[in-house]
Amino acid sequence: MTERATFVVRGATPALRRIPAGLAELAAYRELLGYMTVSRLRVRYRNSWLGWAWAVLQPLAFLGFLSVVGLAIGGHTNSGVAYPLFILASLSPWTFFATSLSTSAAGVLNSRSLIAKVYFPREIVPFSYVFAALTDLAIATALAMAALACTGHSIPVTVVELLPISLILVIYAVAFSLLLSIMQIRFRDIAIGLPLLLQGLMFTTPVLYPLDAVPEHWRAIYSLNPLALLVEAFRGALLDKQTIRLGQLVYAAVVGLVLFGIAYFIFKTAEPDMVDEM
Repeated sequence: MTERATFVVRGATPALRRIPAGLAELAAYRELLGYMTVSRLRVRYRNSWLGWAWAVLQPLAFLGFLSVVGLAIGGHTNSGVAYPLFILASLSPWTFFATSLSTSAAGVLNSRSLIAKVYFPREIVPFSYVFAALTDLAIATALAMAALACTGHSIPVTVVELLPISLILVIYAVAFSLLLSIMQIRFRDIAIGLPLLLQGLMFTTPVLYPLDAVPEHWRAIYSLNPLALLVEAFRGALLDKQTIRLGQLVYAAVVGLVLFGIAYFIFKTAEPDMVDEM
């Protein structure tokens, strides 16, 4: 019997059109993105005794640990709020960012069977993990606001700044999730080394301390880290102690959009051969 040749036909999208064409296709599959995001939330605490209570207990436990560590090393703030409240306001953006990266890094690889059977824009997988992690951001922010109210502080009007700050943070989370998803397919050590990387990044980001605690001669270089600016800006908006200027947020937004464009282009370029490399 003569063996029949098999040909795989792929659409050739010009390089300069990969980003707009990909985003247009993603918009057409928005219902699938919503379904997969809800699915991530449904399975997150499935078969656990406490269920969604873990969504509150985890940030509170992390808060207790960081507060003890911070106070032990002489942690302090000039924000006029108790140190645990300062940490809680910092955990909102950080928990979202760390959860987005840690869950989405191996997301595409773990979805190989689905990707091999059905066509859909592959970026939906890491996108769905990031959007699911928005629940962590919402819960941690709500806890911080409740803590403010319980300790006699009023909710400041500056909380409206949280929306644009969170949007910029989502852009970074999506960009890094796309890059990590591609890297994880080719280098399986990514998932193992990522927790260590996130731990180091947390201590080089103003989560345990305010940005003005950094020595002045290092602060300009330190402020080149957009994540440091976003965490500081988020906490400042929540506690009504904003120290980040509009120009710095614009810088963070521009860098984030450029990074997203690069990450999305790389992802769409690698997409046709993704299944073969898994």
